[in-house]
Amino acid sequence: MKKPVALNLPLVLAAAALSLCAGVAQAAADANSPAAYAIRIPVTLAADAPLQRVMLPAEVLVRLQSPGYADVRLFNGAGQPVPMALAGVAAASAPEESVTLPAYPILGAASTGTAGLEGLSLRIEERQGQRVVQIDTAATTTTAGPATPQAVRGALLDARNVQLPVARIALDADLPAGQPVTFRVQASKDLKHWQPLTETVLYRADAAAAPTVSTAPGRLGNEQIDLQRADLKGHYLRVTWGDAAVTLRGAALATARSTGPRERVSASMAAPALANPRELVFALPFATPVAALAITPPGSNVLIPVRVLGRNHREQPWSPLASAVVYKMATGGKEQASGPVELGGASVREIKIEADPKTPGFAAAPALALQFEPAQLVFLASGQGPFTLAAGLPGATAAASAFLPLASLVPGYQPAKENQLPVALADVARADITGGQPADGAMVPAAAASGGISTRSAVLWGVLLAGVAALGLMAWLLLRQTKQAGHQAPAAPTDAA
Repeated sequence: MKKPVALNLPLVLAAAALSLCAGVAQAAADANSPAAYAIRIPVTLAADAPLQRVMLPAEVLVRLQSPGYADVRLFNGAGQPVPMALAGVAAASAPEESVTLPAYPILGAASTGTAGLEGLSLRIEERQGQRVVQIDTAATTTTAGPATPQAVRGALLDARNVQLPVARIALDADLPAGQPVTFRVQASKDLKHWQPLTETVLYRADAAAAPTVSTAPGRLGNEQIDLQRADLKGHYLRVTWGDAAVTLRGAALATARSTGPRERVSASMAAPALANPRELVFALPFATPVAALAITPPGSNVLIPVRVLGRNHREQPWSPLASAVVYKMATGGKEQASGPVELGGASVREIKIEADPKTPGFAAAPALALQFEPAQLVFLASGQGPFTLAAGLPGATAAASAFLPLASLVPGYQPAKENQLPVALADVARADITGGQPADGAMVPAAAASGGISTRSAVLWGVLLAGVAALGLMAWLLLRQTKQAGHQAPAAPTDAA
């Protein structure tokens, strides 16, 4: 009678260890399942636009677990991710202003062509509130004769009082019919040495010679001449056009202030516990790069030099991120506070704020606000709605990015072309947040920094120890079975004499 087959305990233990490792490897949720994300926000599309863009709100940025935004997706109604690309947000443009300048004609001999401009000496004088332009020629006449016919060879514009950079210039001019005219624009500070700025060609169709169509062209060419934000303060402008019979009455300059900074996305942070008045340590539950940290100390008339340091886990040393002076004081009846401390887009999981030891430090935990650089998703609205913006995937620290290059998503892509696409709206008021809807979906909770080894390290050590224990037990059982087999082996039979 055969013995029952014993359960192979070493194989069972090995399978158990492999299952544990597989369970840890599967801790990162499925990136293609909307339910796996920490927040899901309904998105309302713009009408009749296949390519659109949606701004990433603060509720999304404070939940991302990848510094490269790899754990953000846009799903259609069938739960399928749509093609998308990540893009920055253009800086805010200051409104343009228009400055009108009168034109002072430059006369020259009618037969000299454009060369009549060479050798001209111009002088502008202010006399009793009036501006006088005097034009002298280098040529001298030795004999009296009939007056040389004069023609307008160009015009002079006084732009010395234009304080802002000039983006464009538009000429208020009458053109000869049927003749392309080349306008050249130059700048000078002394009316003697001229620097070229730009040129353009304008054309006015001859109504008599135009084809008999209902919409005959009037003027062709770019009448808004680009000056590329030239600084014309203290300069004169000279506009010339050769032999053409042009009447220039003046010019309109389009000026604008320097491009303003991009408006950052801000999220408040709950006040962390303050155990030491000169040291405040707290954790961040996201990996999104932080552009700046606003620190507002409590009380009035407070000034504290601080250092801001960061790290990703306890095993790392603290690295300095910034130094600044934070303050809040009342001056002239108005309260003033320091601006945010620039962190340069650092992606850290723990932050430490150190107050200067020569100061009393913080009487209580300061108010904190995090600032992020704005970002947007450019996407193809493929499939049927409703569309959902999902973000925050557990275990997505090193997740693969799903973003396409903008050049492959937007046909005929040109730089900043994505900012002209229609804007879809993320309805954060109807966001579905895993673990319940908080009072403020953008409020970052206060969390203490890790006091021991990190959770990830603890899990990895647990898996390693469990595997070593399983292998040791398996080796011991194999050794025991080998010894038992040696003792139970029957003696070899002998042949009868």
